[in-house]
Amino acid sequence: MEEEKHLPQRYISTPFAYTKFSKNLSLLQQSVLTKVSELLQSYVRHFFGSELRKDPKVPRPLFSEAEKHNGMPEFIMSYAELGVDIANYNVARAAVQEVLNLTVDAPSEDGDGKASIKAFNIFTHANISFEGGTGVSFRLNPEVVDYVFDMSQGYVRHPADIARIGQIERMPMMYYYLHKKSEHWKYRVINVKVLEIKTYLGMLGKITEGTDERSGRPRKDGKEKKEAYPKFSQFKKNVIETSINDINRLCKEGMLDVCVSYEPIYNGKRKVGNPAYIEFTIYDTIEQMQQALAKKQKTQEPASLFDEEVKPGEKKWQQFLCLIDKEIAADFQKTQFLSYDGMYLILEVTNRDLPAMIEKHFDKKAVLKHVEKCLVKVFGKMITLKYKIVKQ
Repeated sequence: MEEEKHLPQRYISTPFAYTKFSKNLSLLQQSVLTKVSELLQSYVRHFFGSELRKDPKVPRPLFSEAEKHNGMPEFIMSYAELGVDIANYNVARAAVQEVLNLTVDAPSEDGDGKASIKAFNIFTHANISFEGGTGVSFRLNPEVVDYVFDMSQGYVRHPADIARIGQIERMPMMYYYLHKKSEHWKYRVINVKVLEIKTYLGMLGKITEGTDERSGRPRKDGKEKKEAYPKFSQFKKNVIETSINDINRLCKEGMLDVCVSYEPIYNGKRKVGNPAYIEFTIYDTIEQMQQALAKKQKTQEPASLFDEEVKPGEKKWQQFLCLIDKEIAADFQKTQFLSYDGMYLILEVTNRDLPAMIEKHFDKKAVLKHVEKCLVKVFGKMITLKYKIVKQ
């Protein structure tokens, strides 16, 4: 597992399969789920240090057979830990009760002993105290923990209190999704189709007959519901924009490790309907993002003025210049971007500037390593820089 930044929050590892149960829940309800994950961290650490992580089965169990056989431990969380004021206990109890009623569909047998699919409660032996009580106590259902905490889908790292510090309900899931999609921030530019992210967020218009909305596993009774924000303009304004703004607010306040910008990418010049994909760019700081966006806007202004399209790879090259050391970037600014074919990036440089760049930077191993690392972050792989030398 990778190291997180030294931020005030405690970071925890949560199975990605488990994050899908946050669909359409309030921030308070999501706080219950993240608190469960926090209480399971000893099991997660044991998983990564045991033979369970090598288990080829799907689902890949977080818990050993012995742990399930001996009974799942009882978890207790207070209302205070969930950020609930004493005056709002009644509201909290109703919200928590809905979470404790969550179900997952898993293989079972019917009355005749035939294989079937049955809805199981995720939590068992749940008790919710009244005013003045401690809060909530419950156990996990050992019959379905393999499906709920399926480690074959990987995991995400996030602040334990991400739902408590959030202001937008879909922000935590947006963070989980981008963290997983970028392979734990390894890739700093990721492309996501609208249908893909809507599926994860639980916003599909139609649930396929025989499929469980949360787990994606077969079920007996399919169902339909209206698609939330069917127009992309609505989805962008009410989901993408609000969630990303909340992530960036927390980054600015020092409570999240990254900030994010996004851009819908269309095929052709007509920007109507769903884009081909949404391009998300990950940054370490707000300042870094603002510099990148300012440069991006500057490079795009001539294109819009003369109705020309930015060359393939040019936007990523500008992002790269914002990411690398400022002194190195200043020298790269003396070059001119020519082309990128997915393997080679061609820059035009004068015969006067190139020798100085080589002497100043590129005969140093540390500098080369830094440049290569930044190229991989932006382009998603190692590419080769080539130079077209012009006399001056």
